[in-house]
Amino acid sequence: MALTIVGAGAIGGITGAHLARAGHAVLLVDRNRAHVEAIRARGLEVTGAATFTVRVPACLPEEVRGPLGVVLLAVKTLHTREALAPLVPLLAPDGYVVSMQNGLEEETIAALVGRERTVGAFLTFGGYYERPGRLVYSGPASLRVGELDGRVTPRVRALARLLSAFHPCEPTANISGYRWGKLILGTIYFATAVVDADVVDILAQPAARTVLAALATEALAVAEAVGVHVEVVDGFDPRAVRLDANGAPADPAAAQAAWAAQRAYWQRGLARRTGVWRDLAIHRRRTEAGPILGALVAQAGALDQAAVALHTRLHRGPGEGKDRDVLQEPADRI
Repeated sequence: MALTIVGAGAIGGITGAHLARAGHAVLLVDRNRAHVEAIRARGLEVTGAATFTVRVPACLPEEVRGPLGVVLLAVKTLHTREALAPLVPLLAPDGYVVSMQNGLEEETIAALVGRERTVGAFLTFGGYYERPGRLVYSGPASLRVGELDGRVTPRVRALARLLSAFHPCEPTANISGYRWGKLILGTIYFATAVVDADVVDILAQPAARTVLAALATEALAVAEAVGVHVEVVDGFDPRAVRLDANGAPADPAAAQAAWAAQRAYWQRGLARRTGVWRDLAIHRRRTEAGPILGALVAQAGALDQAAVALHTRLHRGPGEGKDRDVLQEPADRI
């Protein structure tokens, strides 16, 4: 199975390097000319949890030629449309796009290529771009792939087998639940990124955990309202840290276990801070807050609008211009 990996940074580059070393046909596509030229000249170097250099084809976006079979999209969510749109005409009839991104980018991808040609991926392994031709791999974690409609199809089984040449990968019937679980955890990561401290140290502070749990509680409420069964992410269960009306976890022991799992996750890997922190403190560039948190806010806004619309319909008869006393609950409690 030939793979075109768009975005040769931390996720795409590390994945592509491992798969190329395992003997798979991989093409890396990246707009960073210095990075592409370094890969062409010296190969792609991976260090950190794995150390090797591999020769792998790399090109700039304008040099891609079709037809393209499987496209792994690993660019930041800020660049989904601009990276994918030029490739859409190059997709083979049975080609499809896999989102290996943060957030809820499947809908953006589906709008460009169709839902039937869109596959979701959930991953928590990581790393970072150090310099042209060199990436740092933080170590393994979780990797799953799934169809948007929940079917476990032959193509996602084949994709899982392929990716397992790099990292253990499983097909799932609930890719949405995993993606939302990671999104909820992402709200926590965005908050930790505004503090100049390691994540594991932030999570060790009870006061910080309370603030972070409040963020997770709001995001979880949106997920459940849209009918998503949120999955556990590397031992972190968002439901366990949910705060009650008094601002306390309903099950303190379960909450403690969830936070302990997150601390263990950060202690296992080489990285001690999030990619968001690196964007802010090192690269001095825009983070993915706009599309990632923006998608969450948009979902919440849509729910509010639906609640208001329902409240209005229940209070008004067809063609009536005055309220009917049918529903006693205010709209903000629906």
